[in-house]
Amino acid sequence: MGRLPLLIALLLPLAAMAQAPTPSLDVTVSGESGSGGEGVATVSGKISLPPGWTLSIHTLTIRYAKDGGATTLNALIPINQPDFKTKINLKRGSYKVWGVIDVKDAAGKEQQISSKPSNVNIP
Repeated sequence: MGRLPLLIALLLPLAAMAQAPTPSLDVTVSGESGSGGEGVATVSGKISLPPGWTLSIHTLTIRYAKDGGATTLNALIPINQPDFKTKINLKRGSYKVWGVIDVKDAAGKEQQISSKPSNVNIP
């Protein structure tokens, strides 16, 4: 009988840690054609931080990788609020786009979070 309270005391903190909220970075992207073989990619999204978490650096990196390519084009976006929107001119083609930003948890430990990659076509 004495083991049950001990087991419960050990499992409660583990259950609380498993349900702890985590930060997230959501990115949506759209493309439109332009002239001269170029177009515009519009990236918008939101950074969600649980209570106690903060941004380490108020600069969001948006990465563009052309399909089949081995390099990325990085756009640095200053962040002052959780919502953001930016545009960049790209050459015609298909791209994978994702965001990356550094955050600090409530204990001051730094982490890097990234969004899921999205695909965009610049016609």
